[in-house]
Amino acid sequence: MTDFTALSFEDRRLDSLRRRIGWLCQTLRFALVAYCLWILVTIVMFWSDESAVVSIFASLKIDVEGLSANQRLAGFGVSFVIWTLLVVACYAGWRLFSAYLEGRIFTPDAAGWLRALALAGLIAALVDIAARPLMSLILTAHKAAGAHMVSVYLRPEDLSTIMLLATLLALAQIQKTAADIADENAQIV
Repeated sequence: MTDFTALSFEDRRLDSLRRRIGWLCQTLRFALVAYCLWILVTIVMFWSDESAVVSIFASLKIDVEGLSANQRLAGFGVSFVIWTLLVVACYAGWRLFSAYLEGRIFTPDAAGWLRALALAGLIAALVDIAARPLMSLILTAHKAAGAHMVSVYLRPEDLSTIMLLATLLALAQIQKTAADIADENAQIV
């Protein structure tokens, strides 16, 4: 148990904050790491299994039967670029929750990390959508000239992901504005 008489007001405030949200921030920080690792393992397993690649793309009405290992490697490369953008978003999330743990909640730097998380996630989502035609072209490159395919499609979760990330981006802007106003008010007083 903490001896509150020995702590300064700031230390007590930070200790109280950590008791309230510390478990949540730590859980989310480790969930971000687990998510990055899980997605990487999923990508590696998918692209290393030719039958899985053929099956998934067949469900999208794209015939990639007979693709080469180099085509799968190129597909992995495209997926890896998108995963890298997800890692950037997760890093920003880690820094955001670390700032919260340090007591910096409604501050410009916390708003900046929230903005970075939202932007990196939004970029990753948009690159994923934009990469789909490229992916289908890569995976049908071994077909006869008339059988190459460029497939453009949206999944229902694309819109919900974009809306969520746009909302986080708006919240980051609101938090930054509120922090700036609070700083201005503190300078006046």
